[in-house]
Amino acid sequence: MPSTPRILALDTATQACSLALFGRGELRRRHEMLARAHNRHILQMLSDVLQGEVLADSVDVVACGVGPGSFTGLRVAVSVAQGLAWSQRLPVHPFCSLKAQIYAAAEQDLLVEGDHVLSTIDAQIGQLYGLWGVWTGCAVATDRSPFICTPDQVPLPDGSDKLVILGSGVNYQQQFSASRLAKAAQHGMITPDAGVIATLLASGAISLDLQAAHLLTPQYVQRNIGWKKLSEQGRHD
Repeated sequence: MPSTPRILALDTATQACSLALFGRGELRRRHEMLARAHNRHILQMLSDVLQGEVLADSVDVVACGVGPGSFTGLRVAVSVAQGLAWSQRLPVHPFCSLKAQIYAAAEQDLLVEGDHVLSTIDAQIGQLYGLWGVWTGCAVATDRSPFICTPDQVPLPDGSDKLVILGSGVNYQQQFSASRLAKAAQHGMITPDAGVIATLLASGAISLDLQAAHLLTPQYVQRNIGWKKLSEQGRHD
């Protein structure tokens, strides 16, 4: 692995279809709002960022947002990432889409050190996916796992009044039962940004957690969601 790896990152957990390639100090990025159309556009977006280059000559690691988020969207990202990595024998780096939103907000200077950040994605069933993190000024500190709940059941961190809510879950603000949440700063347009993740991974600001392509799976918060790893799917002749 080179000291500055070339990172192809993608995320389709939300309405945004985000794909980026960072290599040799250059970032190429496509980021579009494509609700329920990720599968029709993502391969063209890949072609756009490759700019005629061969994948094997341009990428060292495929980074993939694994959710939680849209079931269909997660399947698109994971399937594409697996196919690309498997075909070129490249390692993959899974990343949490909710945590990626916090990094995207920080990149836009929407966070300050010490902010307690609730990153959310609307689950479209009267519930939201959420993750609490603390912005340290250069990274996201979390000691909890992503959760799904109704807006009135969102858990609160201890102590801090410096609360920020990110992502499409802000649509439920009027249903938040805690007054602290109702008064929090809101940035509802934030979505995972593959360009931010690719840049941070390439620079070492986020540590790589490499695994084989067949181990990549969507991060479903609900239980009993049917998904088989490549190694579990068997042959399809």
